[in-house]
Amino acid sequence: MKKWLVGSIVGAILLFLWQFISWSLAGLHDKEFKYVEAQDQLMSTLSSTLKEDGQYMLPQAAPGASNEEKQKLMEQMAGKPYAMINYKAAYKGDMITPMIRSFFVDLVIILLLIFVVGRTTTLSFGSVWMGSLAVGFVGWLWYPYTQNIWFQTPIEVVTGALMDWFIAFSIVGLWLGFWLPRTNAARA
Repeated sequence: MKKWLVGSIVGAILLFLWQFISWSLAGLHDKEFKYVEAQDQLMSTLSSTLKEDGQYMLPQAAPGASNEEKQKLMEQMAGKPYAMINYKAAYKGDMITPMIRSFFVDLVIILLLIFVVGRTTTLSFGSVWMGSLAVGFVGWLWYPYTQNIWFQTPIEVVTGALMDWFIAFSIVGLWLGFWLPRTNAARA
């Protein structure tokens, strides 16, 4: 239990610190968000048009449209511009709540990672490190890369996330690769 607790707390701190570094100091995600010179005009149009918070894809068939209407719209969209918009009616500058939530998510991720790699018959530095990389890679494939496949999200999003998972799960894997076999050997 102590092995899991210490391993997961330190691992969550490492993961959290890497997220801070990658988003603020390293600039891995700087190119993900483009600047629009007419942003005031665009925001005015969005806020007067969109009535609720949410994610929007434009153009989009109206709710309740038939399959034929959806198909016709898809054919009309071919080669034309489209947009995905994440819209919030009010910006919240609160960083404390997201940081707390993020740390607890990191803690759960590391606990689950320890659960998975702890099931291996031979717990070695290499097996833990590779297990950590595998879990991170599965996460990257499942969301950022799949979003690129279906919605053509910008390559900057995909590559930033790719570097994030590789570095983050390498660091965590190095820590857990040191910690878990060591504490396992001490119990034997």
